[in-house]
Amino acid sequence: MSTEELKKYITCWSNCSLRHIEALAMIGVVMKADILDCDKKGLKKLVATLIDGSKVDSSCFYSEEVEQSLRIINIYIGFARSRGSLGKLTIVDSTIYSP
Repeated sequence: MSTEELKKYITCWSNCSLRHIEALAMIGVVMKADILDCDKKGLKKLVATLIDGSKVDSSCFYSEEVEQSLRIINIYIGFARSRGSLGKLTIVDSTIYSP
């Protein structure tokens, strides 16, 4: 999947929800994710590196939420790597399946 093709389908790049980044990991386009501290104590955010090297970050959330989300993302990344499917997302044209 090319960078331009990937960018057409990502609807949020900055201050995204944790679920958005988890979904990107679930479809196999996240290579790694890191946790960064926010300005306010007790809050953190996720920064995900995508298969093309671009980054998507979340808003600031409570540390526990971000750490749980990181565990989920790492499970998805590990699963995609073990299956050899990391970065092999195929976009299907829905018009070919319409009745």
